[in-house]
Amino acid sequence: MLPPSECGHAGDSGTEASTSNRENMMRKKAYVSPKRAKRSLSRRQFLVHTAAGLAGATMSSAGFPWGDLAYGQQLKGAPVKINVAVRPDWTQGWFGVINEEKQIWKKYLPEGSEVSFTHPIQGGIVTNELIANKTQIGHNGDAPGLISTFQRERVDIRAIGLIGSSPSGYHCYQILARTDAPEFKSSKEAMQWFDGKVVATPKGSCSDRFFQDVFKREGIKPKEYLNQPIGVITTNLRTKKIDGAATWDPQGAAVSTIAGEGIARIVATGQSWNERDSGTIVARKDFMDQNSDVVKAWLKAEIETQMWYYDPRNHAETLRIAAKYVTGFSDKALWFSLAGLIPEPYYGGPIRDEKLFVWNDDVRALQKRVVEYLAQEKVIPSSQLLPGAVDDSLAREAMKEMNVTSPLVRLKAVPLEKGYPLHNDAKRVEEYVELFKI
Repeated sequence: MLPPSECGHAGDSGTEASTSNRENMMRKKAYVSPKRAKRSLSRRQFLVHTAAGLAGATMSSAGFPWGDLAYGQQLKGAPVKINVAVRPDWTQGWFGVINEEKQIWKKYLPEGSEVSFTHPIQGGIVTNELIANKTQIGHNGDAPGLISTFQRERVDIRAIGLIGSSPSGYHCYQILARTDAPEFKSSKEAMQWFDGKVVATPKGSCSDRFFQDVFKREGIKPKEYLNQPIGVITTNLRTKKIDGAATWDPQGAAVSTIAGEGIARIVATGQSWNERDSGTIVARKDFMDQNSDVVKAWLKAEIETQMWYYDPRNHAETLRIAAKYVTGFSDKALWFSLAGLIPEPYYGGPIRDEKLFVWNDDVRALQKRVVEYLAQEKVIPSSQLLPGAVDDSLAREAMKEMNVTSPLVRLKAVPLEKGYPLHNDAKRVEEYVELFKI
């Protein structure tokens, strides 16, 4: 595992050679040999590792543990009927539709249970579904997830686990500039260009919080700051009605000159400001109180699904499933949003995402900044979270019972030209897996 100080690199100037140096340094410091990895496995994990044929279990050479995690884990008792709000519009949360399609949850919930899924396109809609009790468990971004916990006069919502957390904001902090903008030397220089320009983002999103925060830090004042959904942003970038935008993947990849339609350049992530992103699993407190074992069983399904879809061996199937829900995007753009490296001069960092699942000091620090910012903007009434707003105790119990630790998995960012040609080639899968060694 990389130490926190090596998960990102301050500044964003450099060349292709500097990117290579970073990758080499990361490889030297972070590679874990198979022998060392084997010694760290529990007895059950070791059996799964060494008897790959047992229950279809495998372990990739890149250190992506995958096996019969559900062995002996299905909850006994009466069947339940719930709805879960998942986010196919957001690459970091794709595991929600993976769980829906592959029905991994059936391994963990009581036999006969029924789970329906909704697909909101923004965090505020997830919160509204929870308030209306249309949904009992949902997936949300960092800002919307924390905002939802301040709704207690209507319903008590708690943040109970993490969807993911990119150390450099790959997934939710993508800043786009129109293609006829100047060629900038760095992300910070690109941000200065937005002074006096027209920009847009979906208000209330994690992208919005980051965009506004960076503008304040850098002393940038856009001419107009518009509230637009991601579809409208795409149209307005295409027609050059706006100069730039903040968005999340896969939209960033889909419109980009790197892997998509070519109507915008990705000019910044959180890398230059040492800002990680995050997403939260949220749930109604009354449902948790009445069904704590069910919630824990559901979290176990989330754990297995997060580990499954980030295993490089499963990337091709992941993209096929995602394409059913995210229409109009190319396979290349979807792959890039999952695993692609944003190169210099707007270097995105070496790690695409971490599946932490539970809070650590880095995420708590991010959370503190988010809450303080939201309070300053009068989006929430206080800069202090309400008591118990974040409660990952069931997530920690689930991890312990499944004998896994945080991070569940860390996905390396791989250059497009190296990774994309291999991801769907069954004959070269081992070569593809090798690219993700860290």
